[in-house]
Amino acid sequence: MPIILETERLILREWMPEDAEALFAIVSDPDVMRFIEDGQPWPDIERVRDWITRLNVSYRTRGFSRWAIVEKESGRAIGSCGFAPLPWSGEIDFGYLLARDTWGRGYASEIGRAALRHGFEHFGFAEVTASVAPEHAPSRRVLEKLGFVYKGLEVQPGDDDESAIYIALNPNGNKTAP
Repeated sequence: MPIILETERLILREWMPEDAEALFAIVSDPDVMRFIEDGQPWPDIERVRDWITRLNVSYRTRGFSRWAIVEKESGRAIGSCGFAPLPWSGEIDFGYLLARDTWGRGYASEIGRAALRHGFEHFGFAEVTASVAPEHAPSRRVLEKLGFVYKGLEVQPGDDDESAIYIALNPNGNKTAP
């Protein structure tokens, strides 16, 4: 189980096949998925297993992905955080999701800060983007706390609704993405 990084309370690591049940519990929760993708919970665990496989292929081919967030105290996979290239632009997109029962504990800020630092220092990303539903105030606050700057509203390819677009620049200067 390759560990990507650790914080005081969390581990960011590669997804394991045995994480499928925990991830399914998260992505089948309507409250968690309300602002993600089409706003609908995922209906079956096969979609989760396929996603885990694709994330791990991305990790092995690119070196980065959306990794599993594991709570140190419980050992439970509680969400996902990391990077993915946007298919329409190649920009590096930062994203995260957390199980509803972990909201309000500062986990998104804690793991997000560490993941961004890792992305800038290890991968040399010049900049990272993030998109969020404009009405999702808690997530917007997390992005701003992490140093993202609001860029504006945009309708992204394949989407009907506007997203609030944020950007974070590499504090170590203008490096190039891999």
